Amino acid sequence: MRTKQLTAIIILVFMGVLAAAGPGTAQGIKERMKQRLPVIAELKKKGIVGENNRGYLDFVGSQKSHEDLVARENQDRKTIYTHIAAQQNTRLLVVEKNRALQLAERAAPGTYFQKPDGTWVQK
Repeated sequence: MRTKQLTAIIILVFMGVLAAAGPGTAQGIKERMKQRLPVIAELKKKGIVGENNRGYLDFVGSQKSHEDLVARENQDRKTIYTHIAAQQNTRLLVVEKNRALQLAERAAPGTYFQKPDGTWVQK
């Protein structure tokens, strides 16, 4: 399946998961992620965090900043990925790796992402 089609499918499933999770839960996750976005964008811009090869934020170097925020973001992502895996009748690892590929593809110039082999690269 082509990457753009896969991306569209995962986005649709993601939106469906948020809707199916119930108004309180879905809205809560969406709002929390939206609120964290400016800080995450700044951490990425500074090269402190990047997208790892499983679709989660990870620290690129030794500098750690906003560790609690990164942990909360990753927990919300895991909740979403787990729902997607259940809906698609697949393993969590499959969803994580597919999402990592999408995030790497969309990464802004200068930000870091982790290749499947574990090495970090700057886009």
